[in-house]
Formats: sequence, structure tokens, C-alpha cells
Amino acid sequence: MFGDEIRELREQNLLRQVKVFESSDGRVGRIGGKDYLIFCSNDYLGLSHSREIKDAIHKGLEEYGAGSGASRLVSGTLTPHRMLEERLRDYLGFESALLFNSGYAANTGIIPSIAGKGDVILGDRLNHASIVDGCLLSRAEFKRYPHLDMSVLEKLLLEYKNAKTRWIVTDGLFSMDGDIAPLAEICQLADKYNAKVYLDDAHAFGILGKNGRGTAELLGVEGGIDIHVGTLGKAAGVAGAFAGGSREMTDFLMNRARSFIFSTSLPPALALGGAKGVELLSGFSHGREMFLSGVKSFHNLLGVIGLVAPSNSYIIPLVTEDAGKAVEAEKVFWERNIYLQAIRPPTVPKGSSRLRLTLSLNQTSEDREKVLGVLKDNQHLFAR
Repeated sequence: MFGDEIRELREQNLLRQVKVFESSDGRVGRIGGKDYLIFCSNDYLGLSHSREIKDAIHKGLEEYGAGSGASRLVSGTLTPHRMLEERLRDYLGFESALLFNSGYAANTGIIPSIAGKGDVILGDRLNHASIVDGCLLSRAEFKRYPHLDMSVLEKLLLEYKNAKTRWIVTDGLFSMDGDIAPLAEICQLADKYNAKVYLDDAHAFGILGKNGRGTAELLGVEGGIDIHVGTLGKAAGVAGAFAGGSREMTDFLMNRARSFIFSTSLPPALALGGAKGVELLSGFSHGREMFLSGVKSFHNLLGVIGLVAPSNSYIIPLVTEDAGKAVEAEKVFWERNIYLQAIRPPTVPKGSSRLRLTLSLNQTSEDREKVLGVLKDNQHLFAR
């Protein structure tokens, strides 16, 4: 059974296997005794190796031990968990925030708790898999609209006008395409049709917007988001996730979200590290400016060599369309000691295989020039 499936995946260039890093400093990873520049990490601001965060985690280990020992509602809520929630609340301007163990746990726990029979969920077709799974786990009717298509979203809102509750669920910054949801239009439609908005801003939290609060701040619609989800394993450099909004909402989730209720809580040392990460983000304006300036420069240089990305963010899809070409492109970079991965179905729709290149403050200008050189020499692999 499994062997046949594996053979079929291999024949279709869809078989995935992990590569083990023997060491990594966020910029360079060692695999099989060789060093590779990392250009596919979500550690966008390079905070995973922050000395202050590492010191906070070490302190947490000494004071609280390795694990929490129980779920949050039993004996698994320690001072670092509450500290992290309070720092998230204050940084993002929420009334309240609730910590989850991961972004996947947040979406698959929250969405089934807020939507059920008689409700309708309307989601962007390119939403993250964890959002999709959360929607499928709920008993609500689940409809997807074409990526960023507000005209179809409005038609669906009209079609399901008699639903008990209508939720519009979207990523803020899409993880595979690097483009941004039209949140102003989404919030306008939600207001017009009395719907609610659920935003997963995992890839924008800590980076976009004047204060790094994400896409809602960037687009000026923070007050239009009913539930705001983000992760601490990307720009914040640690682990975990959160839901933010009203106190009533987090109290409800504390009593209904199964992934919160029935999971041993995040190790307190990691929560302490997350609290330090959020503290750093709140004062990281210069670092964000440097990073986003470098992102703009990289896109300009892409244009110079004749490659124009479909988005202007730090997530850059290099689309090959064919899965085999994506694997071939991955090997080209691998041979030049650059670590990029082929992204193929089901992570992305069939016919849109790609390399997902991400930029980070860890990278030097020389690192990026090396990547641009490989791209310039291998443009034939990428779709126009």
C-alpha cells in the first residue's frame, strides 16, 4: 500500500524528504558536512539567534524547567504564559490575547469553535492548509472564493445572507505567493453584510505596518478584524501562536477551542523567549526599515535580470509550473550551495510548482548577489 503510493509520488516528482541540518546560525546551515546559504526560512528578522531571546529561554529553563506538565486549564499556566499574552496584547493593541502552541493548533482549534451548523465560512482559495483544515473540521458550510476576488466574495455574502453567522477567513500575507489580502475591501464587505472577519497574519506579524503589527495596521483596518491570529515562530524567532481581540472572545476560546483545552501548554521557557521576542519587535523599527529596504532593492535587481516576481514582498515565488522543473531548479541552487526547496502540489495548486525564496535580515548583500547570479543563468527554468 504505502510502497505503491511512494513510487507514484516519486514518478510525479512529488516525493518529499527532509534534509537534516547538522548546524545552523540562521544564515548558513550545514548539511552532510557542507555549508549552504539559507534562502527559504521564515526567520525573516533573524531573531531566532538573538542573544537576548536565548538568554530569556535559558533563564526560563532554570526557573521553570523543561516542560509545563499540563494543559493551560489544569496546572499548565505559568507566569511566562501570562507575560507573553500581556505583551502581545499591549504590542498589538488588543483588549486580550490567548496563546496557542502553534499556528496550526490555533486555526484548527479556533475556527471549529466559532463556526458550526447554520454558519457559513467564506475563505480565500489560497488560504493556508491549517485554515482550510480548521474550516473543514467545523460543521459550518465552507465556500472558497477565487484568490483575492472580492466580486465573488460579495456574491457569496449575498447568496448566504440568511446564514446564522458569516465568517470571512483569510491570510494577511499569503505564505506561498507573497501577496496581501485586500483587507480594506474585505472589512467594507463585512460591515455591509454584517459578517465577521478572521485574519491569520502569521507571515506579516512583526514586520508590516508602521509598528510591525501586520497587514491590518498596514492597510488601516485594525478595528475591522474580529479575530486576529499570528505566530511567534517566524518574525519573533521562537515558537507558538496567538489569537487576539476582545476579552469576551479570548474567554470564549479558552472554554471552547479544543487545541487549547486538551494540549499540554507551550514550555514556559519558550513562552519567556516569546515574550522577549515581542519586546524586541516593539522596538525594532530601524531593523524593519533596513529589512524592507533590502527587500525593495532585491526586487529591483530581479527586474534588472529580467525576472519580475508576482508580489513585492519578502516571500518571492519563482514559479516553474511543472513539478519536474521545480526539482531541477532546486538541484541547480543546491549545487551552488544555496538551500532552496521545490514547492509542489498539494502545497500549491497543480501547475504552479515553484521555488519559494524568502529574504531575511540574516542574509548579506553578497549572499543575495550569489542567488541573483544563479537566477540570471537559469531563467529558462522559470515561468514568465
